[in-house]
Amino acid sequence: MRAWLKWLLLRPLATEYRLLTYMVVMQVIVFVMVAAIALDAASGVSALAHWEEVLQHDGLPILRKLAARPLVITLWISSIGAVLVLAFSMFVYRELFLDLRRKRELRKRLAHESSHDALTGLLNRAYFMDYFEYAVRAAERDADRLALLYLDFDRFEALNAAFGYRVGDEVLRDVTRRWQEEKRSSDILARLAGDEFAVLMTHVGREIDALAMAHRLMAACRQAETVSSRFDLGVCVGIAFFPEDGNTPDLLLRKAELAAQRAKRRGRHQVCFYRESLSDAMSRADRLRNELPRAIARGEIYVVYQPIVDASTLSWVSVEALVRWRHKEWGELGPGEFLPIAEEARLMPAITRRVVEEAISSLAKWRQSGLSLTLSLNISAQDCQLYGDLVDDLSRAVAEYGLKPEDVEIELTEQSLMEHAAEDLVRELCERGFRIALDDFGTGYASLAYLRRFQVTRIKIDRSYVARLFTNDYYERLIRAVMALAGELGLEVTAEGVETEEQEALLRAIGVNRLQGFRYGRPASASALQEVAAGRSDAP
Repeated sequence: MRAWLKWLLLRPLATEYRLLTYMVVMQVIVFVMVAAIALDAASGVSALAHWEEVLQHDGLPILRKLAARPLVITLWISSIGAVLVLAFSMFVYRELFLDLRRKRELRKRLAHESSHDALTGLLNRAYFMDYFEYAVRAAERDADRLALLYLDFDRFEALNAAFGYRVGDEVLRDVTRRWQEEKRSSDILARLAGDEFAVLMTHVGREIDALAMAHRLMAACRQAETVSSRFDLGVCVGIAFFPEDGNTPDLLLRKAELAAQRAKRRGRHQVCFYRESLSDAMSRADRLRNELPRAIARGEIYVVYQPIVDASTLSWVSVEALVRWRHKEWGELGPGEFLPIAEEARLMPAITRRVVEEAISSLAKWRQSGLSLTLSLNISAQDCQLYGDLVDDLSRAVAEYGLKPEDVEIELTEQSLMEHAAEDLVRELCERGFRIALDDFGTGYASLAYLRRFQVTRIKIDRSYVARLFTNDYYERLIRAVMALAGELGLEVTAEGVETEEQEALLRAIGVNRLQGFRYGRPASASALQEVAAGRSDAP
């Protein structure tokens, strides 16, 4: 009994049901009071005359006035009580209805949030997969064809690092709003993860229809790139079809994701259809991803060197250190196969540390043997972000082997320079005496801004321009424009990817300072490079 009273009197009105219970009890009390007053008035009519006569003769004046109107008093008391109870009842009913409305709105909002992404308002992954399963069953019944487009942003993490998460959220909202306008009304757009989205297309007759949709979505993404004039955000698209690529949502999503990963490896703004060969390639990538940490620890990652020649004399003046993986099963693996995996696993600083030690040691040995060369080292975007001791390690290694900082040139790409820590890194390198080169010049969208902001001493023309020199005169004019710009800024220019005599002759005529490519030697070990320099006939 005591516990029940405590629950009744002390517990707040937490639910609408308990509030309704209080209201019913209150109404019952009011009805009982009104009935008691009415019965009392009816039974006491006969006694009123007696009390009225007594009070009028013997009572005080106020009592005589009250005795003259006993029924009026009763009615006033009843009215006041009824008004109070009615006011309280209206207040309680109002709170009850407001509480019920808030709970309905809360249930509606929770239902929406459980099926939609809070930032973009798109369907979330769980609800999208439920809808996808329903669409697959409907397509099986109607012999329909579905297309799943997996969209993965390129360099979205770099955008967040450069401008902050608030700007990144604004870009996502802008891009998804444009995508909603581009897709068909029957298509479903969903956000699967942070920067990963999917579009489910129904009634797809030809592959070109899905390809056209992918290109419209990529174009909409480029139109939304107004955050900064020096940042290029892209999206890559992987496409899988039902029923030929799979008959379950999970399988189709996995295959579309594999196609998107292949598209990202091809470059910026790429589209890739799923093919069975992708599964074999991704199985190999998964193995490399698992084996790479152990390969670094066991010393399977090693350095090779490619010569760079002076364009006027064609004599060796420098070498570029390049990384390779000596795999026990697949032999020598190039950087394009495992460096993207190293970046995903955040292992680039460990690889760079090994390259720095080995390359500077080799440079010291060449100098002792009379081979006067300088060294070019590549620094990745992840090194700028994670390798906090990079400058100290470079300075220590140079001093330990008796070299000078100006003997080492640091090559950074535009993507590397976009990192927040890159500006401080470049400033420290320049203060220590190291030279800075901008690698893959012309493949980005903000090179001129970087030449102004950073103390670049050399630019390296990307090999893709050299390879197209004789296919389109545009590339010759472009290289001439680069040379004019470099001349005005006092920069040296190196052309990569030189393989033929015709390319060499044209680049020398244009005025390029240095040349690099297979025409002057393929990447080789330190000892093999020294043998070639010494004129050994049996050297590679």
